[in-house]
Amino acid sequence: MQLEFVLILFIWLYFSIFCHEMGHFLTAKIVGFNPYLVKIGMGKKILQFKLFSSVIEFGSIPGGGITYISNLELKWLKSKLILMYLGGPIVNFILFFALTKLSNYYDGEILVDVSFVEIINFLAYIEILLFIFNILPLEAKQYGMNVGSDGKQVIDALTKSNQQFIQKLLGLSRYTSKQDNSSNQFFNNDLKSLQLLFKAQAQINRQNFDDAVELLELLLNNSHFITRDKIYIIDILASIVINHGENKYLQKADKWSGEALLLANDIKTVQGTRGSILIELGRYNEGKEMLLPLTEAGNDTIDIVVSCCYIAKADYFLGNEEQAKNWLKKAKKVGAGSPTLHQIISRIQREINCFV
Repeated sequence: MQLEFVLILFIWLYFSIFCHEMGHFLTAKIVGFNPYLVKIGMGKKILQFKLFSSVIEFGSIPGGGITYISNLELKWLKSKLILMYLGGPIVNFILFFALTKLSNYYDGEILVDVSFVEIINFLAYIEILLFIFNILPLEAKQYGMNVGSDGKQVIDALTKSNQQFIQKLLGLSRYTSKQDNSSNQFFNNDLKSLQLLFKAQAQINRQNFDDAVELLELLLNNSHFITRDKIYIIDILASIVINHGENKYLQKADKWSGEALLLANDIKTVQGTRGSILIELGRYNEGKEMLLPLTEAGNDTIDIVVSCCYIAKADYFLGNEEQAKNWLKKAKKVGAGSPTLHQIISRIQREINCFV
């Protein structure tokens, strides 16, 4: 019975996360967003299919999920996003209510096994816990980044200005220099520019890189953007090589990452991008020197993992194979559970034929 119970729990968690994300997915559709990717679970991808032209991915571990959206417009943006954020927890509450009703219906029935009712009650308990944890304003590491709970996202939408909220959505704070006092400005709050940026990010996630580069380079031609905004665009462009291995953009990435470093050499993620590109160009010692400080605790997970991977690549080609293995081990440990970071680690392993 214990094995059966574990199996039921395992399957239910997948089902529950799927239903939760479908709550976000369907609400996003209703309010006019374009949910193009839904990740269910963590770890290595084990299943993928399409639903209404969107990609649904299942990871090997039934823990956590995320729905990626595009087609965001500034008009009523926060109100629409609040509805979308609440869509997931509401589904958990509906499942709790349905399981409770089912338990009450079968409770006391002579022909029904007592353990069956106990399992239903346990699953109902899980759903109400998931509802509570999702609605509380919490934040945790997920998929290699800090991800706020649905409740945290709702609180942010209610308390932050439009500029602050959009900046958070795009992770722009990672590109803000210590000398930058323009935290309330964001691409001049220009609707067309914001829509192009969201569209470009969606194209990158869909791996339509040529379209993404065209859109981002179009944005770069806008001379009215402040330094921070230009850094963000340039770094996203250069990261196409790092995150996706698209070396046909390597020469452009050399130019992009160099420009970003000249604009703000104190921003860690810019340093990480430049160091990684230098290693892709074969400038191993120069790249290593730039990346080593980013491997220390306290840096963002993505910066640590990418830096460890590229230092491993540099060490391998410098003849330090044992050190390369150690760096890859650290990258795996820090980036465990993130499909995006797992993809980068796996690619570097293949490139240097160094598996740990």
